[in-house]
Amino acid sequence: MSDEVVQFKDVDVVFKEKKKKAVHAVNHVTLSVDRGDIYGIVGYSGAGKSTLVRLINLLQRPTSGTVTVLGDDMLSLSAAQLRSKRRKIGMIFQHFNLMASRTIADNVAFPLRGTMPKAKINEKVTELLDLVGLADRATAYPAELSGGQKQRVGIARALASDPEVLISDEATSALDPKTTSAILDLLKSLNEKLGLTIVLITHQMEAVKQICNRVAVMDAGAVIERGSLLEIFAHPQQQLTKDFIDTTMQLDATLKAISKQPAVQHLGANERLVRLTYVGASTDKPLIATLYGEYNVTANILFGDIQSLQDTPFGNLIVVLTGAAADIDRALAYLKAGDVTVTDVAMNVSEED
Repeated sequence: MSDEVVQFKDVDVVFKEKKKKAVHAVNHVTLSVDRGDIYGIVGYSGAGKSTLVRLINLLQRPTSGTVTVLGDDMLSLSAAQLRSKRRKIGMIFQHFNLMASRTIADNVAFPLRGTMPKAKINEKVTELLDLVGLADRATAYPAELSGGQKQRVGIARALASDPEVLISDEATSALDPKTTSAILDLLKSLNEKLGLTIVLITHQMEAVKQICNRVAVMDAGAVIERGSLLEIFAHPQQQLTKDFIDTTMQLDATLKAISKQPAVQHLGANERLVRLTYVGASTDKPLIATLYGEYNVTANILFGDIQSLQDTPFGNLIVVLTGAAADIDRALAYLKAGDVTVTDVAMNVSEED
């Protein structure tokens, strides 16, 4: 069996509005999601990410291109086959979409009506509510729950038909940061426990950073960058991706504060303000000590941060390097050879290549 669970091939979605020019919501996207992935698709509002994801269960049909899910060409399925296929694709939403007049248990049971005996449905609902941590709220109504609890109900309902793919469409956007983190942790545990493939649609790079193993960045209907989480964070190629990452790592605010310091505003001829980004084994090296000991370059650290991405250390340093120009050049060459990305902050020009 192929590892590809979802595959888009040269997919377009064009909306034609009366008296207005056509809107290219999805623009020639080719992308695949492998079994077991938590695949993050990130972009600002209007980027086309939600339209793209609605192609998976054919809630939106492409104008051109092919969509393959679990080995089947979705566009070739009959109405009955499509209904059957959609049962293998769960979906959770930003605003929960719960039925206010039904209990939590009834909301979760709703997709199962007519598919099995009532006793089996009750048993299944009990298992699902236990799985999402709401075993004690079966008889409650949505109005009695917090936003995070409502989303847990939405997740339980999405899992009722034992899907192989779960689509999360901005499912944490309406939640506070602490609740968002808890819901993301739940999704990650479901991915691990159930072997569930998750497609996470979001404008929050923090959500991608927390649980995704692969990432695609969308802008104006197109995928402008894709790769593993580590590749995207350590070596972003597009400015939009860099902006997302800097905001998530709070580097934009840090750089703004640093830029106001007199020492930065009045750099000497033998000084250089740089950002060092390093990942994995690079974090084990005594970088600053080596710069001084081997290259006679001192480093004044203005900011330092190490975080974990997929259990791999990922760090950023902002430093003022002081030394002869030739020595600084040799020091930076040493850093690059050690897979450290160097960016000249003052000029905002990447020095990686």
